[in-house]
Amino acid sequence: MAKPEPMPERNLSTSAGEVDLESKKDTRQERKLVDKYGVDLTQPLFAQAAGLGDQYWDWVHTSVSPKTMARRAELCPGKWGNSVRIFHSDFLEPLTHMQWWLVLVVWVPVVLAMLAVAFFGRGMPLPQLLGWFLLGVATWTLLEYILHRVIFHFEPHSKLGRHIHFLFHGIHHLDPWDATRLVFPPVLGAAFGLVIFSLVRLVLPLDESLAAMAGLIVGYLGYDMSHYYSHHVKPGNRWGKFLRRYHLAHHHKEQHRLFGVSQPFWDIVFRTGER
Repeated sequence: MAKPEPMPERNLSTSAGEVDLESKKDTRQERKLVDKYGVDLTQPLFAQAAGLGDQYWDWVHTSVSPKTMARRAELCPGKWGNSVRIFHSDFLEPLTHMQWWLVLVVWVPVVLAMLAVAFFGRGMPLPQLLGWFLLGVATWTLLEYILHRVIFHFEPHSKLGRHIHFLFHGIHHLDPWDATRLVFPPVLGAAFGLVIFSLVRLVLPLDESLAAMAGLIVGYLGYDMSHYYSHHVKPGNRWGKFLRRYHLAHHHKEQHRLFGVSQPFWDIVFRTGER
C-alpha cells in the first residue's frame, strides 16, 4: 500500500490577506482611547454622551487630563487635534470652534453703533445714556449668574436633555482647557440678543433700550473675556489671580457652587460662594 503523503506543515506566518486583516484590527485597537465610562475619546462624543444615562453627570464633570489629550492628539492629528470631536459631520464640527477675539470683532462695533444712535442720532443726554448703560452692565451680572446656575447647570434626565446640556456647557466641563470652545458663537449670541432686546423694548422706550442693551453686551463681553482669561492667561495681578482660582475651583471642586465668572457678587448674595 502506498505510503500516504505527509500533511504539509502549517505555515506559522499567515497569508498576506490575514496579516493585513490582523494589522488593521490591531491599528483600530491602538487608536482607541476609552475612559472608565466606556467613552472612546477618539470618536465623536455627541451620541456617546447622550447614551451614558445616569452616568452622564459624573462623566461630564470628570475633566479629561492634559496627558490624555496629548495622547488623543497623537492618535487623531489634524486641525482640531487638540480638541475632542463632537460631531461626525465635517460641516457641523468647525461650527463648534471659535477664536476668542472674534467675539470682540463682532460685538464691539454693535455696541458703538447702539450708543451712537442713542446719543448722536436721537439726542439722548449723556448722563441719561451713561445711567442706562451702567444699569445694563449691572443687569448682565445677574443674568450671568442665572444662566450659569439655572441653565448651564441643570441636571438632565433624558437623552434630549443630555444632548442640550453637553452642547451648551457639558463639553466645557469635560475639556475645560480647549481654547476654541470658551466663548459663545456670535451667530447664536445674535439670536439670543434679539430676543433679549425685544423683551427690553416691551418695557423701555427705544433710546433707553439701546443704551441698556449696549451695557448688557459689554457685560457679556466682560464675562466671555474673563472666562478666557481664567483658563488661558497667567494672571499678573491679585484680581486676576482671584478670578482664576475662583473659577477653576468651580470646575474641579465645587461644580454646584461658585457660578460667578466675571465677579462673585451674586454668589455672595445667594450664598453659593466659597465655603
